[in-house]
Parts: sequence; structure tokens; C-alpha cells
Amino acid sequence: MKVTKEALNEFSKVLTQTDNPQAGIRVFSEAGCCGPGLQLSVAGQMPPGDKLVSIDEVNFFVEEKAEEMLKGVTIDFGERGFRLEGFNKPGGCC
Repeated sequence: MKVTKEALNEFSKVLTQTDNPQAGIRVFSEAGCCGPGLQLSVAGQMPPGDKLVSIDEVNFFVEEKAEEMLKGVTIDFGERGFRLEGFNKPGGCC
């Protein structure tokens, strides 16, 4: 997993607003009609079983199931919000 400077800056802003030094960005998998997908959310603390990944002082809590899906993925931020570049979603769409 790679994260662009733009995304790191935005994540830092979001986490600063929580006023919780233990907070981080949780990256997890979620089932959908088109197969598993990746989700991002703010978590107040690292859930049990997640892996801590720190990039430029931003903590990411990565769910074990999501770790494999993150290989080759770059998280970016732009006009349309956060994007997962390089994420190839398995399965077909409904």
C-alpha cells in the first residue's frame, strides 16, 4: 500500500479533528454484490487483529483480509475525494 502526499495531508486533517491521539484510518474489506471491496473509515483505536502501518505519522489500521487486496494499490486524494488507484476488484458486477 502506498499513499500520496495529497492523501496523507487530507488524512492528517481528518485525524486532527478527532482530537484522539490513538485514532487512525482503518482499511478493511467489505462484501458487495460485485465481490469484495475496500473501505476506509476513521477508527478511535486499532481493532484487535488489525495490523498497524504508519506512514508519515498517519496511522493506518489494516484488516488482515484487506492486506492482500492492498498490494499494488496507491491511495490518492483529489477533487472527487479518496481513490484507490490500482485496485483490481475480483469478480464480475451484477
